[in-house]
Amino acid sequence: MKDEVVKNLAAVFHREFGYKPGFTARAPGRVNLIGEHTDYNGCPVLPMALEQCFTAVFAPRPAGAGNGSRVSVVNTDSRFPGLTFIAENPVPPYETGSWGNYVKAGVQTILSYGAAAGKDCQAGCGFEAVITSSLPAAAGLSSSSALVVLSGLMAMASLGLSVPKDTLAKLFADGERYVGTQGGGMDQAVCMLSEAGKALKIEFNPFSAEPVNMPRGYSVVVMDSTVKAEKTRAAMDRYNIRTIECRLGTAVLKAAFSRRYGREVKLGLLGDMTSQNLGIPEEEIIPFAVDALSDSAYSLSGAAALLGTGTGRLAEEYCRRRDGSVLPEPPGGFKLMQRVLHVLTEWKRVEDSVSFLSAGDAAGFGVLMNGSHESCRRLFEISCPELDTLIALALEEGALGARLTGAGFGGCAVALVMDGDLPAFLSAVGRRYYGEYLKRTDGNVSRFLFICRPGRGAGTSVL
Repeated sequence: MKDEVVKNLAAVFHREFGYKPGFTARAPGRVNLIGEHTDYNGCPVLPMALEQCFTAVFAPRPAGAGNGSRVSVVNTDSRFPGLTFIAENPVPPYETGSWGNYVKAGVQTILSYGAAAGKDCQAGCGFEAVITSSLPAAAGLSSSSALVVLSGLMAMASLGLSVPKDTLAKLFADGERYVGTQGGGMDQAVCMLSEAGKALKIEFNPFSAEPVNMPRGYSVVVMDSTVKAEKTRAAMDRYNIRTIECRLGTAVLKAAFSRRYGREVKLGLLGDMTSQNLGIPEEEIIPFAVDALSDSAYSLSGAAALLGTGTGRLAEEYCRRRDGSVLPEPPGGFKLMQRVLHVLTEWKRVEDSVSFLSAGDAAGFGVLMNGSHESCRRLFEISCPELDTLIALALEEGALGARLTGAGFGGCAVALVMDGDLPAFLSAVGRRYYGEYLKRTDGNVSRFLFICRPGRGAGTSVL
């Protein structure tokens, strides 16, 4: 099947560009099993790469073809028009929301890496490519990050560069901020570093990656709510507000700790809230955070007063978008306590999940999945009615655990199901959610509801 995909892409490449491609590349999507919105807070996550992926055939710009820094990409999905741009440093972005910005982000990442290493990469960074994807777009399965990685790998191969995979994971995490989101590094790390058949526990403070066995006799089922997580500026702002709230919450906690304990501590991320760093017992950390933060929303001026700074200065430091504009204060204020409490409890759920999975305790892991979704829904407020309905139905139909996965505000849910229950589970969820709840009449839900296996990480190879 994979060979057939590459063969078909190569035929399209020859038709579009008039010669044969020399390389193939793939970059998988991912499903986050547990650990939502923890990565950019310096806390661990537990995702797994999918077998579903972006696949490309490509070639560096041919000798004598003129501009060796020109990039041309054809997408087999007609919803995404072809792209041609010059790989100059910096690469000017398309308008916000364009799929081409994810291609440009990968190229820009490699150009920036080259410049930092004292190499002029512009002249040979160009390539021509045809790409396709078996990942649903805007479904919370990290198709966007997979596309950034794919593009960057093609640029790197065109230049003949060799960069360690763990270094690339960090580079692509920083590079994706080109599109305007302030994420962490989970998506890029799992895309680059995964092993087939295993989940991956990723630590960010400091960075490390540890393969984790999945329990035998159980499968992960991805369930697409069909509510699309848009890539518009308004959608990015909803995501970025959560990162701002976490950073502001961390700053307020640092000030509160100093007042209570009479000493300064290094507290730049919520992931710094360890017993070793704070010098207090682990069981006191969450109660301290809950006591130190108000359950009422904070205004920017209120947070500024607590931190002893001006409102304008605080907005400049915490609320600036990539384009230089300042994200406005949300109408309901900043919910610092709720966001912090989600991250700290989700961190513990990740650690407990690794223990349960390593022991083969699928039921225990399922309980943690359910707790994670409730926290995402109630404290982090990133769920939606469709996701809540889908997850409730999955649990009614026998899933051991189910939760939203990805950034939220739509996209997919993930469920853990006993292998023997899979046929009945898929049939019932397909009928009850897609048929009765969404009132779809086509009957074919396989693109929305599917079993996924832990896949391998991204890479390129010679055709």
